[in-house]
Amino acid sequence: MPSTFPTHPAAILPLKLWRPRWFDGVALAIGAASPDIAYLVDGSHLPVWPLSHQWHGLILFCLPVTLLGCLLTRRAAPVVAAHLPAGGPFTLRDYGALSVSGHRWWITVLSALIGAASHVLLDDLEQAVPFLEIPAHLAGLAGMLALAAVIGRRRLIHRWHGEAPTVPRQPARFWFTAVAVTSPLVAVIPFLPAAFLPHTTGVRLLAALALGLLAGAAVARPRRVPALD
Repeated sequence: MPSTFPTHPAAILPLKLWRPRWFDGVALAIGAASPDIAYLVDGSHLPVWPLSHQWHGLILFCLPVTLLGCLLTRRAAPVVAAHLPAGGPFTLRDYGALSVSGHRWWITVLSALIGAASHVLLDDLEQAVPFLEIPAHLAGLAGMLALAAVIGRRRLIHRWHGEAPTVPRQPARFWFTAVAVTSPLVAVIPFLPAAFLPHTTGVRLLAALALGLLAGAAVARPRRVPALD
């Protein structure tokens, strides 16, 4: 099946570049990955998994998961971005501006549902044409790199959201916390149910990394992150 990241987000993020005011890019990306979040708890055999990949599950499971993900991402974005390398053409530190969405709530909700729906449709396509799996992985990686390069070179995050907040960098505190949280989580993944399934283990690795970055952001976050003008 197509990879949770980068294939699924890469398939739907072009909508953001096409009509940036019509779509919430954070909600599109997290929504496109959200059905697979079920792999964290069930390893593909308990009821949560089929629900997350069913059409009614887009509202019952994917929407709340995506909205929570958007909230956490936007809260952590300024601190995480401040501690990333400049990134050359990818201008990674611009992503701190994602702390302000600039979208009405219904755009975020619709973007979340569109992203989740694209996941189900892409999975259905891959199941109908099984030999597409490996090409889909390669296309997803190439597509995400191309999208990130376009966004970075044109500084689209800055254009859409303005200047990223200035956050004092505390690299020792941030990275120590991130590694301290991520490492034990990664260590237990091989012992979890269905660890032999690549897609299940892949999602758990992504979640471990995300939790580490969120923890680092929480510890290194100043008492007040400067607001954007």
